[in-house]
Amino acid sequence: MRKFVVCLVMITGAVLAAPCNAKTDSERSTETLLTKLDLEQKDMVAKADVSRLAALSALGLTINAPTGRVLTRDQFLTMMRNGQIGAEEFERTVESVKVSGNVGVVMGRETFTPTAQSELGRTYGAVPLKRRYTNVYVREQGTWRWFARHANVVPAK
Repeated sequence: MRKFVVCLVMITGAVLAAPCNAKTDSERSTETLLTKLDLEQKDMVAKADVSRLAALSALGLTINAPTGRVLTRDQFLTMMRNGQIGAEEFERTVESVKVSGNVGVVMGRETFTPTAQSELGRTYGAVPLKRRYTNVYVREQGTWRWFARHANVVPAK
């Protein structure tokens, strides 16, 4: 009987706690929007679409690059233009999206195959690289802007 009561208390607690953790339609909608935007950002990089990347990027964009350097918005866009950042193939899986006020954080994993002439290609070769990433977006005047990024290569086991 004691096990039954303990089980009943645990189930009741879980049921009562569930509504507190439920997301609103607005939160789910914003997370869906940021997931879509993050995958579009990946496509912009894959296609070297510098004009769309410039439009998406906040003026203060800062990138902690997988090459071990911190890049400004201007440095990143210049490197995209001149091929120092380039992808043969680029896949991304979004694993987490969190929003707090006007800040959205998207995290996940990527497989990035750099071009041979790119900085990553010269460092690692034109081979698929497994990476972990975090992109931060900030909402400015009703529009989400790409504000910060961290990406690192995960060592092969």
